[in-house]
Amino acid sequence: MQTETPPAEYSAEPLLFYNGNAYKNEYIIVLQEVYMKQDRFSYPSKQAVADDARQRNLPLPWSERTELLAEPCELSGISLRNRLLAQPIEGFDANPDGSPSNRTVRRYCELARGGSGALWLESVSVNHQGRSNPMQLWITEENADTFKSLVSAIRESAPGKIYLVLQLTHSGRNSNPDGTPTPICAFHSHAIPKENETIITDEALEALEEDYVRAALLAEQAGFDAVDIRACHGYLINELFAAVNRPGRYGGSFENRTRLLMNIVDRVQRVSRVTVGVRINMYDGIPYPDGWGVNRSDGRNMDLTEPMRLISALYAHGVRLLNVTCGVGAYSPFVIRPYDTGGPEPWEHPLKGISRMQLCAKEVKQAAPEAVVIASAFSWLREAAPLVAAGGIEAGWYDVAGFGRDSIANPSYANDILQTGELRRENCCVACCGCTNLIKKSGKMLRCIMRSSADSL
Repeated sequence: MQTETPPAEYSAEPLLFYNGNAYKNEYIIVLQEVYMKQDRFSYPSKQAVADDARQRNLPLPWSERTELLAEPCELSGISLRNRLLAQPIEGFDANPDGSPSNRTVRRYCELARGGSGALWLESVSVNHQGRSNPMQLWITEENADTFKSLVSAIRESAPGKIYLVLQLTHSGRNSNPDGTPTPICAFHSHAIPKENETIITDEALEALEEDYVRAALLAEQAGFDAVDIRACHGYLINELFAAVNRPGRYGGSFENRTRLLMNIVDRVQRVSRVTVGVRINMYDGIPYPDGWGVNRSDGRNMDLTEPMRLISALYAHGVRLLNVTCGVGAYSPFVIRPYDTGGPEPWEHPLKGISRMQLCAKEVKQAAPEAVVIASAFSWLREAAPLVAAGGIEAGWYDVAGFGRDSIANPSYANDILQTGELRRENCCVACCGCTNLIKKSGKMLRCIMRSSADSL
């Protein structure tokens, strides 16, 4: 395969290897110090991707009818002008008070101009201690008007109607509100131990419900179409799902472990007209008992018994917006977003993770037929991504295709698909993990390190 070469700004004295070549500067932060030996995208054509999946016996939907992605989605009162959605990725460019900065506004306006029918905005903390970074967004009564201005700017920038979802979160184990990690954990995890961790009390969890309700009401006032009660990627609500050994009202039984999410969903729906959605982990990829949706004897294999039970409960409680994902960044990042470089060596081929994500979305759609279901993990597929997305929609596996890293590498990815029916490889994300490692490991502002400079926004 013809490998991508980092821009000249990274090509000084050799300090580490990337794709067999040595670089320094920002790559010392955002890429592994050891050259990873793993399966990478090396397909000469789109069809070769489908052929390889078939040879590996990995179900992967496929359709040449990429025009399906331009069709509107109208379901359960949710209206999207097309089937493409920009997934949430933290920007870490907020003002110190949690309000969107000028850079935040420019970043989302650029995405809106890019043609996605929906933007699922990044994690917004519901309180100070739940921030994962001092520059993470945080919505409060004092800064709510700035979020209203953000909504207006996005809508004015979009070429048509755009559906806006605000993701609400408490970072839990990843809390770092003042620049020093202060992990607030659901339980002590042997898989992801944390120094100086605090195990959150039942009383604090109950009080947290009010923070989510307040944030949801502020999001509604700001003009968002929906809020996401984030329940994925190892953050607090997701971690509670695996709290089988935690005592008290939020641990042990399935009902206890899902109590916080269900209570928040119910309370927000009672006091607000905003649509309540959930971005939900179906599989953590962490060995039992520290992981959710995993086989008790082998944490690398799924057991969807409890996740599907939760999907059924959410659906019964009126949730009609479900964004399907898997993996925990601190343990199994390649499950969330298959990559070529920039993280721990995966235990599986990327196509296995992508197929798993597609099948999880299919299961959710079958259990929640009137919900708008969003699938994830398309970016690694490069130019094959639109064909897989169209195949999943054509087969009824899900309703909308969510693009994360591709929307960072190429904010106009949606326009490219809508106007030409395809993505050009040279414009696609190269799955180097530079963007995510930039924010997660260095706390710097989000950007594609392959295609933009630090001051590009």
